[in-house]
Amino acid sequence: MVVWKGKIKPQNGEKAYKLDNTDFEVPNFFVITPKEIEQLFQTRNPEKILNSSLDLEEIREAYKEVGMSSEVRRASSKARSLVGGQRDNSRVSIRVSESFISDSELDIGASGLEDALKNVVASYFEEGGREYPNIIVQKMIEPEYTGAVVKGDKDYVEVVEGLGVSLEEGKTVPSMYLLENGVVREERVPEIQLKITRNPMTGEYRERRLKNPEKPFENSEIEKITSKSEESFKFVYKRGSFYVVDVFDARNSLETLERVQVSSGEIQGVVGKDITLSDETLSPEQYEKALISKKGGYTSTDAYRARKNGKPAIFSALNMKEGDTIGSRSEDDGVNSSTATPLTTISQAEAAFSSSSTYIDSYAEVFAFDGEEAVLDARIIELKGLKSALKYLEGDVTVLMDKPDEKVLYEVVNQGFSLGVPQQSMAEFKNVLEVVERRFILENLRYLSG
Repeated sequence: MVVWKGKIKPQNGEKAYKLDNTDFEVPNFFVITPKEIEQLFQTRNPEKILNSSLDLEEIREAYKEVGMSSEVRRASSKARSLVGGQRDNSRVSIRVSESFISDSELDIGASGLEDALKNVVASYFEEGGREYPNIIVQKMIEPEYTGAVVKGDKDYVEVVEGLGVSLEEGKTVPSMYLLENGVVREERVPEIQLKITRNPMTGEYRERRLKNPEKPFENSEIEKITSKSEESFKFVYKRGSFYVVDVFDARNSLETLERVQVSSGEIQGVVGKDITLSDETLSPEQYEKALISKKGGYTSTDAYRARKNGKPAIFSALNMKEGDTIGSRSEDDGVNSSTATPLTTISQAEAAFSSSSTYIDSYAEVFAFDGEEAVLDARIIELKGLKSALKYLEGDVTVLMDKPDEKVLYEVVNQGFSLGVPQQSMAEFKNVLEVVERRFILENLRYLSG
């Protein structure tokens, strides 16, 4: 027995029920019920499921109609024959309707129905499923873009051009948006993105690497679609319209797009030694403590698995390399154990200055004073002039910076100042500071010996 969109009930699975009750436009789908799945397979053994022979007569008939609208599907046989061209060439996705991590199958045609259904059901039981599942079979829309909105204190959006296969399999870096109070505060478009499309003649995937891809959507479009739901969802976009294909439970805790931590937990150690570094995403059983991947997004399959297994992971970390340190004392409590220059976070530096702190009017935009201590916000000063300006300062000064520059940091070290940097950039500043301080020491030794 199958149940069509428009008649879905809670017992047909959480995902199908949410899709059937969303205000977004949703591609047509039907659900294969647990009773039907049990009759088809008569086993929960994954190996036997994969080797079984299935009678899919009812499901094949439903498949022929999934490309039709519900109005056409309920019309007379004569009216349905007028759109017969839609019946036998639909592409569908197949996945479990319960909120459960298991493999899904995308872009499936008539000839691939049986194998795809076997793979999904076998994966469900391999992952620990006990009861027979509801299975969603949904019409695929050949998208211009595929993406997801993950709700949180700051809503996160990730988008890839073409099919979502590259994102799901962790093969590319998505374009990203981070919204605060409904407004895009940060965005990131990769230099290279893998675009996957389907060859309409053969059905095979075609891969193309896009150099400097265009920003997929204007901020106003992202703000509009994100505001329409309090729940996280996946979407496809085609010809000016967004279609929601999944509604799911997830809340991100991202503060920045510099590192996309897809699974919570402390990440501490040396990249490439204590922390596994990979080009593409990995399944949790393939790394010991934590993973940093140069590709992948929050909705990648391996991100779901990392969350399920409680293994912390950071994806699309383009600037991380072997030897970098994450989670040092400097990141945890503001004390740097390997650099002489005091290093703290910007938030900690600013916390010492209350709203009643006095300001010098002519320097109000860059200076704040509290007694004999001063904070210089160098983030809004051009680097060219900053180096010279630092030479004329004296006293207990904390310099706020968001990007490390060796020449400026050399002057900070020379003057004995402290640094305030973004929390997520602690390790990067630490590495540059170590180089600068070694150079400073060597130059002073030469001066003393000469």
